[in-house]
Amino acid sequence: MNASHSEFKNPDRSLAGRDDALPGLPYLLDDARLSSLLGETVRVTRVRYKPRTSLLVAFRRIRNGSFDYGWAHTLSSPAKLLRRESTSRSRGGNVRILRPDPRQDDMLVAVGGTADDWALHKNLLWLYEHGIERLGLHYGPDTGLPAGSSVLRYKPERRLVLLASSTAAPVVLKAAAKPASPGQQAHFLDRLRLHGVPLLPQLGDTECLANGISACVAWGRGDLTEFDDDSRAFTAGEALARLHGIPITGRTVAEAADSSLQDGAGSWLAQVTAQLKATRSMVSSLVPAYEEPARCIEAELGFLLLEGAGSGRVLVHGDFSPDQVLVGGSEVRLIDFDRARPGMAEADLGSFAAVEETVLPGWERAHAGGPKTARLIEGYVGAGGRFSQTAVDAWAAFRLFNNSVEPFRNRSPEWAAGMSWHLNRAMELIS
Repeated sequence: MNASHSEFKNPDRSLAGRDDALPGLPYLLDDARLSSLLGETVRVTRVRYKPRTSLLVAFRRIRNGSFDYGWAHTLSSPAKLLRRESTSRSRGGNVRILRPDPRQDDMLVAVGGTADDWALHKNLLWLYEHGIERLGLHYGPDTGLPAGSSVLRYKPERRLVLLASSTAAPVVLKAAAKPASPGQQAHFLDRLRLHGVPLLPQLGDTECLANGISACVAWGRGDLTEFDDDSRAFTAGEALARLHGIPITGRTVAEAADSSLQDGAGSWLAQVTAQLKATRSMVSSLVPAYEEPARCIEAELGFLLLEGAGSGRVLVHGDFSPDQVLVGGSEVRLIDFDRARPGMAEADLGSFAAVEETVLPGWERAHAGGPKTARLIEGYVGAGGRFSQTAVDAWAAFRLFNNSVEPFRNRSPEWAAGMSWHLNRAMELIS
């Protein structure tokens, strides 16, 4: 598939030229212009874009010798930004309103730090006032965060992930805008442990989870993406087979999670359809030349996934990938079960394969995945797992299609070309 030369040469400029409802967009998609606007050197690390409505970015900077994060936001309705600035000031926050071009009154950009994130503020405040001591941590000096903490990941209005010091061992702490999902509840995770799924002990109690706070002791030497030794992928495959082997009726998931985890096939299929539609719409907005191939992939995947989704449902991880597998010596731990639900086993296998492919884009292969996927499947089958390769390829294409917008969101310099690769590979797997 081909985009125009301008869309590849400067896709951000091309996008900004099409979206005249967001005149501040060029300043937030360009590190140099945003740095000039802020008066300090920053690098945009993540964006969330709603065409003709809003652009929200996370940026990283160095302060006092360490990384610090902030956000910048522009809206098609400047009045909303002014109201958020006023709300921030009323509670002692530091949100600022900047005017990149004084000649344009409707071009406003709001900027703030992680503590000023309006969606996270309530739960971060609860963490500071009630949660730090519960987790065995210490208060930091005037930061609102635990002492000695550093930011691992930040998605504005979604979550903040910290590595914090404690008297025993470092702690990985997540503050989310929403309360914990059923897949994060202690009784659900206990059920997984009883069936042999290797997990990390959770430190937060039910009140922490109700306020979007979860934590565990830092463990291992990294995740599976960082290791060339594929033997750990074999072990991860065995662990995944144990997860998929947990019955989803009777005294299992019915006890382990609430009804929102046990959505019926109709609800689950509706979510798949909605996700395909949302991805196609965003692809079309970012690079209009990709609209036709995106529609073809949406239609073909809709048919393939919905055709076989009514049978063989198991308890799936829901977001399985190499970075969800922590490695320590000969052992592994599976993490992040907030999207756990009944589904098809191939959805997890295909998701893992698709994510591995993103770091192996030049390797020719007939089926989804690379060497880690092959070893994962060996361990999976050896532990009793069963799957259809055709279905794995289809679910890998689903993940690749949905992830086609990630190069843009993660600010890859060649994001239009990255989108093209994702779409081409998804089409190859289902053709």
